[in-house]
Amino acid sequence: MIRDEDIEAAVAQGIIDAAQARSLRDLARSRAQRAPEPAEPGADPDDEKFRLIGGFNDVFVSIGVLLLVGALFGLASQVGFPGGFAIVALVAAWGLSEFFSRRMRLALPSIVLALMFTGAGAFVGGTFGGGLFGGEPSLLFSGIGASLAAIVHERRFGVPIDWAIAASGVVCTLSAALSLAAPDWTRDNYGLLVAVLGLLVFAIAVRVDASDPMRRTRRSDIAFWLHMLAAPMIVHAAVPLIAGDMGNINGAQSLAVLAVFALLGIVALIIDRRALLISGLAYAGIAIGYLVSQNIAEDMGLSLTLLGLAVLVLGLSAGWRSLRRTLLPLLPLGPLVQYVPPTHVTDAR
Repeated sequence: MIRDEDIEAAVAQGIIDAAQARSLRDLARSRAQRAPEPAEPGADPDDEKFRLIGGFNDVFVSIGVLLLVGALFGLASQVGFPGGFAIVALVAAWGLSEFFSRRMRLALPSIVLALMFTGAGAFVGGTFGGGLFGGEPSLLFSGIGASLAAIVHERRFGVPIDWAIAASGVVCTLSAALSLAAPDWTRDNYGLLVAVLGLLVFAIAVRVDASDPMRRTRRSDIAFWLHMLAAPMIVHAAVPLIAGDMGNINGAQSLAVLAVFALLGIVALIIDRRALLISGLAYAGIAIGYLVSQNIAEDMGLSLTLLGLAVLVLGLSAGWRSLRRTLLPLLPLGPLVQYVPPTHVTDAR
């Protein structure tokens, strides 16, 4: 495999020129993003893998980036010109991404730099855009700034989390626009609005997953982050709508919450993504805790609730593949089956 050092040596020796070197790097990067990764022994799409840390250097570089962010915004608060330092953060994040994301392809630093770049974009959008309208629609312009920054960053560096950041920016923009256009309706139906927007992000995530059912390419990471965004939006908006106020829960509400959690579990098994279950664990814990507290001493309620959740999570983890293989043939998925990941790896893989 040709490495960057080989390309640089070829340029130094006059074998190729700098333009050809750039074209060769772009070609290698585009092929790496499209081509399947080599299958590991015993690998299975049910493993739901995504790349986060390639080595301790990822952690080391990420700490440096976080220190830089803290220094920049600390200086901004002292000088009193946060917009200017946000622009500096934009430029710094882009420059660091050129090295750590585009050249070295470090996973965790790429995520941190994407967040730094888009966060600075949101800050710039909210500060300067909101200033044009007396500060009222600052959230609207923050969402636009974050979305545009994420799109530009993804086009250049191909960091999977940029898709989820762009989607979150669109969600903020739509929410802010509706709040300005119909403030009373938005206030009264905010939970429903968040749930609908979450379902839209979820649909996009499922569509991206369907383009890579074996979970071998960068698209699987993109879908992972979209699911991580959609799941809390759906769960934290839908559960209160269905079960009511969780602060004064009763037996009927507890059973309703557990029924919703079971439904989320079935959907999670079908699409082979665990984000929905993770987002629903807190509500399941509240429901289990209430039911347990009705039958045992109060001082043991928390421990038994945690025990019940632990058994649930570990049981699902251990039996995930078997549950999928048992459940999917029983469901009338019809044309939706094209969006469902396979339950096993075929020999043709």
